[in-house]
Amino acid sequence: MSVQGKLYIAAVLLFGTVCAFLPLPTPTPTADPLMTFIVFGVLATITQLFYAEVPSTNSAYFATPVFVFASLLLLDQQIFSVIVVLYHVIEWLKERIIDGHRLQAWYIQPFNIAVDLITGAVVRMLCYWLDTHTMIIWSISPVLLKALAAFSFVLINQGLIGIAIVLARGKRWHETGMLQPVNMISDMVLLLLGYVVAVLWEINPWLIVPALSPLVLMYRALKVPALQEEAQTDGKTGLLNARYFGRQYEVEYARAQRFNRPFAFLMCDLDYLRTINNTYGHLAGDAVIAGIGKIIARNIRSYDIAGRFGGEEFAIVLPETQLEDSIVIAERIRAEIEAAEFRYAEGSAPVHATISIGISCLSKSIQSSTELMNAADRALYQAKADGRNRVVAPVPVAEPSIMLSSRALN
Repeated sequence: MSVQGKLYIAAVLLFGTVCAFLPLPTPTPTADPLMTFIVFGVLATITQLFYAEVPSTNSAYFATPVFVFASLLLLDQQIFSVIVVLYHVIEWLKERIIDGHRLQAWYIQPFNIAVDLITGAVVRMLCYWLDTHTMIIWSISPVLLKALAAFSFVLINQGLIGIAIVLARGKRWHETGMLQPVNMISDMVLLLLGYVVAVLWEINPWLIVPALSPLVLMYRALKVPALQEEAQTDGKTGLLNARYFGRQYEVEYARAQRFNRPFAFLMCDLDYLRTINNTYGHLAGDAVIAGIGKIIARNIRSYDIAGRFGGEEFAIVLPETQLEDSIVIAERIRAEIEAAEFRYAEGSAPVHATISIGISCLSKSIQSSTELMNAADRALYQAKADGRNRVVAPVPVAEPSIMLSSRALN
């Protein structure tokens, strides 16, 4: 992490701690703060624990903002702070118990808590300012005031998180996903539902039950594609798993055969995985495999198909691809993996790895999808025999037994 990232996170943590104890005004104080605290604290914690991953955006859906915003409107800053700390801490404990992949770095959850506390404090002051500077528009429609407060909440919250990602992880702003219209609209909808919940809570607490029913439908609607994605992908790399890759491969192979189109198959194998595991540990081996999956994913086209066969083996299907182009793609993947530094923990020494790749292309001599795969496997075996860290493909001449190694030509 950069020095700027460390300083920024430290400043947010400090400011968030101060905001937790500020005597700020409550926008619409509730008549029963104890019951409100208990109910919304429990609901916020439950919704934070049960989230739905969104495969299309590589993000997660939390309904927690509904109850966070309702608590912000109804409870004072100190009680609101307790709710924020409560659901974040319980979420962190859950991840530790299940050994989850989220929230691994120590500063992530304290930073999330501080961001929510800062956001809540700023929105409170905004609501107070708007209340004390009465304008005709607010008296006509107080909903506009709460909509502006919700928009400010999203803007501040996502802005603080986005800056942290840029400074701490070295990403560009557009890669953070923060302040993008689709994400802002989703959060705005949840916050406005939180405003509705706060209003209904003051009228009759039981009215929030039917008001929250859309959350169940939203959760189920997002959970179905997440389950489908989970069934189709490999957990470590995000590539297709062997079973689903096989299905997609057969479909693409049949299409290429039927229309007599170019078609290439790449069989890849991580070199010396056992040595990496024995030297650095299995966590390092897993980090390398996950990193290779990401490198493969960003070096293929949208219509290409990549999968993990298990262990250290990967396979890539390249539709509409001649031999020469498949060699270029394979060599690009090989070179990036060779140059990459894989880290299995924050502050750990970088792990280096290489990969061997065998290529086969559809031709008149290939009679089945199995033969095409076996031809790539034989080329991979030749790459291993020639010293690894190379791409081997058949030479496009009459003698099919002759192999070409792109690494040998360097």
